[in-house]
Amino acid sequence: MTSGGTKLPELLAPAGSRKAFLGALKAGADAVYLGGEKFGARAYAENFTEEDIIRSIREAHVFGRKVYLTLNVLTKESELEETVDFAINLYREGLDGVIVQDLGVLKVLHERCPGLELHASTQLSSSAPESVRFLKELGVRRVVPARELSLEEIRTIKREEPVEVESFIHGAMCYSYSGRCLLSSFLGGRSGNRGRCAGTCRLPYRILDEEGREAGLGKGREHYPLSMRDLCVLEILPDLIDAGIDSFKIEGRMKSPHYAAGVTALYRKYLDHFLEWDAEGRKKPWKIEAEDMRRLKSLYLRADLSTGYYYKKNGRELLTITKPGYAGTDDGLLEEIEEKYLRETAKRPIRGRAVIIPGEEAKLTVTAPSLCSGAESVTAEVPGDIVQTADKRPMQAQEIERRLRKTGDSLFEFDTLEVVVSGNVFLPVASLNALRRDALAALEEKILESAAKPERTQNAAEKALTGADGHIADDPGRTEDGAESDTGRRNPEIWAQVTTPGQLKAAQRCGIQNIIVEETPQIMETLSEADRAQCLIALPHVCRAGSRERVRKLAGMGFRGVLARNPEEIDILRQIRYEGLVIGDGSLYQWNTPARDVLLEHCDKLSLGWELSGRDMVPLMKGVGDRQLLQVYGRIPMMITAGCVKKTAGMCSHREQGFFALEDRKGMRFPVRCVCGHCCNVIYNSLPLSLHSFVKKGDPVISEASGWICAFTTESGSETEEILRWYRSGGEDSGAQQIFREYTTGHYRKSAI
Repeated sequence: MTSGGTKLPELLAPAGSRKAFLGALKAGADAVYLGGEKFGARAYAENFTEEDIIRSIREAHVFGRKVYLTLNVLTKESELEETVDFAINLYREGLDGVIVQDLGVLKVLHERCPGLELHASTQLSSSAPESVRFLKELGVRRVVPARELSLEEIRTIKREEPVEVESFIHGAMCYSYSGRCLLSSFLGGRSGNRGRCAGTCRLPYRILDEEGREAGLGKGREHYPLSMRDLCVLEILPDLIDAGIDSFKIEGRMKSPHYAAGVTALYRKYLDHFLEWDAEGRKKPWKIEAEDMRRLKSLYLRADLSTGYYYKKNGRELLTITKPGYAGTDDGLLEEIEEKYLRETAKRPIRGRAVIIPGEEAKLTVTAPSLCSGAESVTAEVPGDIVQTADKRPMQAQEIERRLRKTGDSLFEFDTLEVVVSGNVFLPVASLNALRRDALAALEEKILESAAKPERTQNAAEKALTGADGHIADDPGRTEDGAESDTGRRNPEIWAQVTTPGQLKAAQRCGIQNIIVEETPQIMETLSEADRAQCLIALPHVCRAGSRERVRKLAGMGFRGVLARNPEEIDILRQIRYEGLVIGDGSLYQWNTPARDVLLEHCDKLSLGWELSGRDMVPLMKGVGDRQLLQVYGRIPMMITAGCVKKTAGMCSHREQGFFALEDRKGMRFPVRCVCGHCCNVIYNSLPLSLHSFVKKGDPVISEASGWICAFTTESGSETEEILRWYRSGGEDSGAQQIFREYTTGHYRKSAI
């Protein structure tokens, strides 16, 4: 729908259950996203069986709506085949698109099923045109960017790298950049990347300054500095429409059907109101009725709302610092929603004409008028039983019409129904019911045929990439048993990743040849030209508008190489034809071999992911062990955030200094690096990862890696030196044993669930 040249975006609603799906359709959603019993980032939603999804696709298409499947979790090698087959089977049933996080799933689906529409999930944290360009090469047609982007940044993406953009307009917000949170994973083993986030950000924390003193929020009360307010954009809806956003997404597959239907209905109301307001020349200020805002706040929302990051970079006003829970619900409103949207399913109005003549087959013609301008109506005509001549009481047209109008559980209802009767006629009730049933079934099939995309069957490209049994073909670059063809191995090299000048000097004293330096003011001020020639520079954790030119500048400062942390940086390095060493960080998730292969096309070496077990790493090492690095020591970054705890505490200095910290209820302290140069925070684990016990035992997977990364954050120079000497000696140097008293082995024994 358009008005005055303005395109109205798709309204995309969540469905965690069949009831929520049907309610969202009836409330006016243009499309619905849902998840199967596996593979989606809401493992605790009710979710759908495959049969449920197929049924929902058919129902949506009858109403001219769309269904998108969420495959927005990281996928292990052992799960890849089943995931891809699941999506392709649903595509053949009419699925309109899939929302994907995993690069390997994107790659394989694009190769095997090029007709399937691929959407890059917000878990990929796309933040600039460069990542869009990277993802489009994997077949992505729509991007759900990081929720932290401003409206101007979204406009930049649309302008510089045209793509469909889907943005969140309502619901819960994550404090961490979506897909870059490991807090739940490392504290409780439940990974947000696997759809099982425990909501650790909703717990209370104390903010501590560089000296360990409580900062900013005051003592004596619990505070929730990581708990985001819920998003609601009704007040700025015209701005988002004018920005050219293609799809407005409501968060909430974990929430009730009443939420899905009620929120959808209110946004439908104001999208339709926009058309009138725009057509009238926008003469009056855009206004939301107070009663509508009250209703929204009664639908499982936190009491404090915000318009998110569209016009705000960070700050306390985006947080529910003292009230992390949900506001109460309105029982009367819930009953109203139940009655209006959930008690009965939606029905599509149709026209009908029945011809009942003695001695001839009864005929029923049904027509579904088009749902949008330019489209054609769909008509089906079916014959029924032979009409009998009535001996006693002939049937009247009104009686026949009354019986034919009983459409029951079908998706249709008669808007108009003409009944033509000639003479004294009689048809058994069963015959009339069969006539109606057959006509509606035929109409449904015709509607689905008209909505179906071509090439829903397996094509030549898909067949070429699958074996005779339909399974994913083996990588031709591997040997038969998956082992490396080059059996010659060197002992793993030691890589030091440092944050302070003292750690850098310690690494140099130890003779470490591979040093990655974080871009801190203190290090950058002390680096000599010779240091840069020896070291690699760690690029920003997030590459947004303000960091794009900085990445280019860092790449041209004479460093030996770079640590790339996101697809934006990979694409920038390609653009400038960077010739130095490129290391892919663990934040570039490689959970399966296709994802690994995508990244190895652009990186000289990769760092294995932090949520993988040793067993999960085995297939990723096969054939490319000389290009895989493994972090064996260091605090894992739990969150990368646009929010700043230093600013929340009212202590922003616009210069990176020492580490702040967050302290939880158990007294565990999580160091926080405030990266002022790129305006983000890195929240590290309270304990460092250390795999020294596995090194000591000669673990074969650890030994397979080409290099071991030791990453340093809060360690002193002497601690850094001790740890490096221990790992460099392979455990022969016992001097660092005291350093390993408090540590975690992370997920090495058991991967995240």
